Amino acid sequence: MLITITVIVIAGLIGLFDLPGLIRRKEWRETAVYSGMLIIATGFSVIAANLWDFPSPLYIIMWIYEPVNQFLAHLTGT
Repeated sequence: MLITITVIVIAGLIGLFDLPGLIRRKEWRETAVYSGMLIIATGFSVIAANLWDFPSPLYIIMWIYEPVNQFLAHLTGT
């Protein structure tokens, strides 16, 4: 639990350091993208810091492309 809080506090400090400049310059798209990427990175950092099991992205790719592969195999007759 302490590791999770530490990761979130560090991410918050990074956001407090970088975001005011983006907001001051009214770069709203950059602010949105930066915030989204910081939230995603914080989530992955919490998972990595706590050594939780996380499925490989390869399984998601296989889940997406297996129907495509079967459809193409059906079209080509292989």
